[in-house]
Amino acid sequence: MKQVQLPCCMGGVRVTVKNKWTNMSKNKRNFIITELLLGVLLVIGIGFIAYNKLNEKPERIAVVMADVDESHSAAFKYGMKMAASEYGVDVVMISKENLNNMSDEIDVINQEINKKADAVVFKPTAEKMTEEKSLNTLIRINKKTPIMVVGDQAGSESFKSLNTVEFDQYSMGAKLAQKLLADNNGTLSGKKIGIYCENTESDACKKRIDGIKDTLAESGCVVMWIVSGVSDTGEKINLLSQRKVDIVLAIDDASVVEAAKEASDNNLQGALVYGIGNSTEAIYYLDSGWAEALITPDEFAAGYKSVVGLVDMLRGSRKYSVEEKPVSYQLLTRKNLFDEENKKLLYAISQ
Repeated sequence: MKQVQLPCCMGGVRVTVKNKWTNMSKNKRNFIITELLLGVLLVIGIGFIAYNKLNEKPERIAVVMADVDESHSAAFKYGMKMAASEYGVDVVMISKENLNNMSDEIDVINQEINKKADAVVFKPTAEKMTEEKSLNTLIRINKKTPIMVVGDQAGSESFKSLNTVEFDQYSMGAKLAQKLLADNNGTLSGKKIGIYCENTESDACKKRIDGIKDTLAESGCVVMWIVSGVSDTGEKINLLSQRKVDIVLAIDDASVVEAAKEASDNNLQGALVYGIGNSTEAIYYLDSGWAEALITPDEFAAGYKSVVGLVDMLRGSRKYSVEEKPVSYQLLTRKNLFDEENKKLLYAISQ
């Protein structure tokens, strides 16, 4: 035992102190040293990870869509912006003119991937997607770089093997027809109806028309015409050249804005306009009394979900499910337009 002589006078008494470290067994000393070293390494490791996180570049998500009127896509873009802010990713909007077919759109997708996009939100044009070669190319790209298809074409059979954010097109058409029936005490006997859509060959338009027809099958009305806003040759079709009807069902945003504008100019010979739309113009015509009711899809939710779904896939938190519930919609009338439940939807549309 080591003794330590204290340099003080304590009545001549010698005081001894045990040195615990030198008295400790060699194995125990080695254990303590090892524990201390591991603790230091752990602190260094945590600091290194934190440093890398701070300097790590956020995931880049490219959004490929046709160059459309800002008011038609404001809520969709706002939803993506909010999701990007919440999840710490970069969302880059790529809006292009002259995207005439799917091949053109895939070229843009490849360009963005070459620019180091980690994932892609793809909002196809309203054209009918039947290009098998292009579809196969898109599926092949998706195996390496996640692609989320969103918008009116997302529910098409063509995209069934891809990740999608979908609207319930049939349900929206049926809901519009139900509102029309409710406003007429459940019967439309003798009423003449026209259905107006930007592209009657699109999957979305077909499903909406099916929902309308099935709901009105026994209502007593007659559907006089179903026309596209643009002909097969790309020429604009004149809505006013169609036969006179009592009611115009304009089942996409561009169509409802056009029909309501014609109604406001007294060019529809008294026909009432019911529609499906989500722009500030469509809301304006509803509020002004030139549209009777609007089915408004929640484009904010569509944009938000598309980004969140891709983030989940990129970070491996879960596998995105194509069976996710369709994006919701609201029935808007002049009476409920500014109700509390619709304020969030209107705010997103106005961004």
